[in-house]
Amino acid sequence: MGQIDLLPLLEGQPRFIQQLIIDIFPFVVALLIIVLLRWLLTAILLRPLRYIVGRSASDLDDRLLEASISPLRLAVVGLSLFLVVEIFAFDIEIEALARTVARAVLVAAVFYAFVRWFDVVSLQPEIFRRLTGWTIPERLLPFLNTVVKFLILAIGAIFVLQELEFDVAALIASLGVIGLGISLASQDTVSNMFGFAAIVSDNPFKVGDFITTPAVTGIVESVGVRSTRIRQLDQALVTVPNNLLTNEAVLNRSRLEKRRLDATLTFTYSTSSDQLRAVVSEVRDLLLNTADIDPESVIVHFVAFNSSSLDVRIICQVLLSDWQEFIALQENVFLQIMGIVEALGIDFAFPSRSIYIESMPATEFATDDQIGRTAQTRADAQPAPGASLSPNPEPPPAAAGSAES
Repeated sequence: MGQIDLLPLLEGQPRFIQQLIIDIFPFVVALLIIVLLRWLLTAILLRPLRYIVGRSASDLDDRLLEASISPLRLAVVGLSLFLVVEIFAFDIEIEALARTVARAVLVAAVFYAFVRWFDVVSLQPEIFRRLTGWTIPERLLPFLNTVVKFLILAIGAIFVLQELEFDVAALIASLGVIGLGISLASQDTVSNMFGFAAIVSDNPFKVGDFITTPAVTGIVESVGVRSTRIRQLDQALVTVPNNLLTNEAVLNRSRLEKRRLDATLTFTYSTSSDQLRAVVSEVRDLLLNTADIDPESVIVHFVAFNSSSLDVRIICQVLLSDWQEFIALQENVFLQIMGIVEALGIDFAFPSRSIYIESMPATEFATDDQIGRTAQTRADAQPAPGASLSPNPEPPPAAAGSAES
């Protein structure tokens, strides 16, 4: 049936007006059909369904119904195209194109519905465990949900392209070459994503844990798909790529069930053996009777004669995981040990060195120069020939002539 037969009023109109109205009329009819079908969808289908699901105790069906509204509206567009093609007599090429587009729109509506339904249901750990027997960590759910949605969209795009009569095989091959180049250029990003999956699955740490790595030490603030943010002790925020964390050793101090107290007491060599036995015994009793210390782990022994001290080693396990509580207990233990040492009259040693100087005869260590200087001194001290050796020599007697004059 032609458009002139549907619009008999056009017979008396000029040719250009007829052609203009003929071109516009199918679009107007298609728009009216879309509006009519959407009204029928809302009035006849959705209202009864909303009433039915509203009487159920669960809200899952309500959310699924609301998620289906947008895909249904998209499907109405495809159905409208089919109806317009059936009502109007178009050229074969236009009719084939309209049917192809209508089928593609309907396929897109179906996969759009799958995506919307998955947003409502998503991956639930308990349901997934019942179906597969595997347990999904909570932190991995956003990543897995994104991957599943991406797969649904990718499969839907392939079906839509097939309906539009594209060569999907050639397109996929081309995308494979492009994807290879992209993957080579973004291999660090991909490795970080796999690092995120490894962190979430292995669960070496979580947000709030205090960790130590060769690169950074601090509190984990967030774990992202590409990187992990760690707040250092100086409050600087460090962003670490996930692949580095998966390839390095990570020490998680927040998961310590107990902490090790290890110290060495150093005493001076003036300490007697009885005093040393007493201090070892009293320190051992102190640790055995202190709460939050594992008595089976207590080790207190005299272990070494050091170069400047007598060393006593103390080792024990403190049943406290919190760092501040551990430090407070260690402080209390050390203060009590100082009291024990002071009561026994023992002194703590510190690194020192004693130098002993022994006096020896000078001749044993006299050098040749020293011997020469000594000999010269002795020679200078000898009296000249004919000189008096007395301390105060008398002058020589005067000549006779001198005396007479």
